[in-house]
Amino acid sequence: MEGVDTSGQMIGRYRLLDKIGEGGMGVVHLATDPQGRRVAVKVLRPGVASDQTALRRLAREVDSMRRVRSSHVAEIVDADVTAEPPYVVTQYVPGRTLEQTVRDRGPLGVRELRRLATGLAEALAAIHAAGIIHRDLKPGNVMFDENGEPVVIDFGIAQGVDATRLTATGLVIGTPGYLAPEIIEGEDAAAPADIHSWASTIAYAATGRAPFGAGTFESIFYKIMEGRPDLDGVPAALLPLIRAAMSRNPAERPTAQALVGLTSRLDVERTTFDAPVPPHTKPLTAVAAPPLANPRDFRGQLPPAPPPQPPPPMYGQQPYSAPAPTPERRPERPPKPEGPKPYGLYRLLSFLLLAGAVGLAMVVPSIALIIVLIAMLLLRTADRASQDLASRRTRRGPRPADVAGVIVRSPFSVVRSGLVMALISPIAILAGVIVLIISMLAKSEMTIARALSLSVAAFVIVTCLGPGSEPARRQLVRIWGAVAPQRERAWIVVGVVGLLVFFLVSFSLSQSPELRPFDFPQFNQVLRDLRHQLRNLRGG
Repeated sequence: MEGVDTSGQMIGRYRLLDKIGEGGMGVVHLATDPQGRRVAVKVLRPGVASDQTALRRLAREVDSMRRVRSSHVAEIVDADVTAEPPYVVTQYVPGRTLEQTVRDRGPLGVRELRRLATGLAEALAAIHAAGIIHRDLKPGNVMFDENGEPVVIDFGIAQGVDATRLTATGLVIGTPGYLAPEIIEGEDAAAPADIHSWASTIAYAATGRAPFGAGTFESIFYKIMEGRPDLDGVPAALLPLIRAAMSRNPAERPTAQALVGLTSRLDVERTTFDAPVPPHTKPLTAVAAPPLANPRDFRGQLPPAPPPQPPPPMYGQQPYSAPAPTPERRPERPPKPEGPKPYGLYRLLSFLLLAGAVGLAMVVPSIALIIVLIAMLLLRTADRASQDLASRRTRRGPRPADVAGVIVRSPFSVVRSGLVMALISPIAILAGVIVLIISMLAKSEMTIARALSLSVAAFVIVTCLGPGSEPARRQLVRIWGAVAPQRERAWIVVGVVGLLVFFLVSFSLSQSPELRPFDFPQFNQVLRDLRHQLRNLRGG
């Protein structure tokens, strides 16, 4: 980086020794302070430092980090946001990142996993207690110190829970494979988003794989939104915690403090949170939990511990894998995609369907109106059911009764989706009314039927693309993904649908609109009188 990447250069009171990290905001250097102690100096890039928004973020970062006190968080040492260039000095953590460790040595052992899970939970508890959201917890931002303890670094995108959002519209800050679904949907980050990232990071440490795979951003985001993590290889004792922390609904995820209490009592070499007790003693549920664990945070989310089993003659004669819970679930796991899905073609297909609906509205507006409303209602209902199913399966794994449960709840989902559509429909109705008035004033030779067809076409467009249409469009993408999972098949579907839409639109341009079965003489007379009055007003 120009001006700051030369060893031996001075930044404030600190002498740079070596570049140890680099990101979009700036470069991190190993440096020494005037007393010769090693520190980490993060320097903003020249282009970023000239941006007042970036400087406000840096000042907020300094304020944020100074409020965090934890041995598992790299603390701030010094900062100067008015210097040229601005910089922040933090505690230097010698060692390797979790990402480097797993890449070189493979997945962590069970004891290391417990230590990591507890340490990261303690770090998040301290961060959240200070009113901060980290927003980018991932294996590359976790260091191991000389004692093997995890330390969270890089608050470059941390922000206060009450801070003003400083990102541009549509810009997602964070690492794609470790983002929470609500962040992908454009919501502001809150503490549950860090919990989701905690689960993804622990899953990576346990398996050596990113839980939502690799590939394009879109394919990763799709798996996150669908709640389809790859958790093969995660110890069974950790699975309930991971699934609860990856819940699709942020409100259903545990708090960081609850994770501290649960992970500290977790026996990763067995399948319970505490060692089993003999039948003649009091059950462990009667023993008070550590103060950091709040049982209410996990009510209904974690399965109860199985009843104590008779101890084997020797621990080594009954290995941990004997119960083998994972193979029982493996047949029910959703099939892995064969490759990145062609989401660009799916958007094209959705656009073609919209064009077809507009063409149908120009020929038979009443029928097109009914079809679009029913289709939007069904798509919204299916999207709600899909998200509910993903949330349940992420929390506790697939079960045979999942689909049946969705079917039983579907009438309630239909009613709820209908109420939402009723609330947002005035926007589309207003668009249709405006187009109707403009059409009746624009051309004297335009018939009432043609003006109505244009009005319905405007209603259709706003209904399908306007506010509140995201759930329906998201579900339509899922349908395209099931119909044409590979690019070759998607192109075939594009060709077929495009040809049909072309003929429909061409036919609609040459035909007069047909208002039946809603061709009421009284209604047409009202519209004719309205057009006459509007033209009189325009003429006057």
